[in-house]
Amino acid sequence: MNSAFIWIIFPSLVAVILLFLQNRERLVAILATITAAVLALLAVWLPLQEQIILWRWVIPFSDTFLVFGRRIVLSAADRPSLIVIYLVAALWFGASPLARPNKLFVPLGLGITALLTAAIAIEPFLFAAVLIEIAVLASIPFLSPPGNKAGRGVLRYLTFQTIGMPFILISGFMFTGFEVGPGNPEFVAIATALLVIGFALMLAVFPFHTWIPMLTEESHPYSTAFILLILPVVISIFGLGFLDRFVWLKDSPSTGLLLQVVGVVMILTAGIWAAVEKNLSRIMGFAVILDVGFSLIAVGLAVGSENEFFRVLFIAGLLPRGLSLGVMALALSSLIGRVDNLHIADIRGIGKDYPFISISIILALFCLAGMPLFAGFPLKLGVVEGLTGLMPQISVWVIIGSLGLIVAGIRILTAIVAGERESENEAPEPRILKIFLAIGWLLLVLLGILPNFYIQMILNLPAAFTQIGPLS
Repeated sequence: MNSAFIWIIFPSLVAVILLFLQNRERLVAILATITAAVLALLAVWLPLQEQIILWRWVIPFSDTFLVFGRRIVLSAADRPSLIVIYLVAALWFGASPLARPNKLFVPLGLGITALLTAAIAIEPFLFAAVLIEIAVLASIPFLSPPGNKAGRGVLRYLTFQTIGMPFILISGFMFTGFEVGPGNPEFVAIATALLVIGFALMLAVFPFHTWIPMLTEESHPYSTAFILLILPVVISIFGLGFLDRFVWLKDSPSTGLLLQVVGVVMILTAGIWAAVEKNLSRIMGFAVILDVGFSLIAVGLAVGSENEFFRVLFIAGLLPRGLSLGVMALALSSLIGRVDNLHIADIRGIGKDYPFISISIILALFCLAGMPLFAGFPLKLGVVEGLTGLMPQISVWVIIGSLGLIVAGIRILTAIVAGERESENEAPEPRILKIFLAIGWLLLVLLGILPNFYIQMILNLPAAFTQIGPLS
């Protein structure tokens, strides 16, 4: 028995089987949800020793798998991340029949989850870039269904991710031999520049951010939100692998400063564009950019100050982002067919007919913006306070960016409660949809009122992301 067989190969095989059953969408969703939930439970239940005892049988268990001379290692330190990844996947697949995305979403989504798990575990870590690129390619069929012309957002998404990968690979090979300390300063400067460009392309850093709002506008909100949730997380963890391997790069004062400045730029530009945007799907895209910006600032503060508190903020911030995106994506998906377009002008007065959908959109945006009493507030407040201690003049721009997203939420709220709609033949909100959305509201508020509850859980799992460990 091997950990890679359980959390990588097995879900990949299930994904292939589900591809043949794709026309039975409800059955596929149920099977994928059960598979992901069982894998999350196994990450909790399986013992950490080198053997598994099942009644009278003793089964050898290894955390290392060799393939083509490469090692895939899923050790005890990776168990918390496996729990989070597959639990999120289970929740996403479970709600997919309500959102009704492309029928390829669930089987390919399960396969992408397995691929990105392998990207976290593979050694040497540079090969993670190749696995991330394969996952990007696998996402294209459900972002742009076969038979339809690919939109500009999908093409730009594929282009930026593909161009970013060789930049990272080349810089990684150039850094080889400099694990202990830098060599030729000019050579290192070129490699560092290539590395920065590569991650800027893949993480949608300004001015390479345009593919995110374009993709959210063209593709199904639920499918797009899944990619925008899981892909930046894995890319960020992959990027932290460079800091783990090249300690001198982490110790450089310019590294932390660069991450902080880039994060501030992402927050400011996303907030400004969201404040004037009229399309709800594009606003969701800008909200993702803003939240990723906060994550980069947290990592930059952790690198610059070597303070474990900011490392915890980075990890803990993933939960509010996932919940907010899930609630908003499900709400926007439910509006498809009920309104002409996902524009602010087309949702005027829907609050009376679709109260649960309307409230979900507003609460999710306010949480991503860091409004008080919501799950994102305590974490974003910690990031702003940390940045204020170092560069108070820059932290003001972070607040302005967050206010921009709040303005977008207020504009949407004004449109929802304003005016009247003809609702003679309107389909009511299904009861199961109301239950899913209400659970999302409850979690967003509870985590905002009682943030110490789940932050303490993160503190008890300091090795949740092995690449982040050296930052403390």
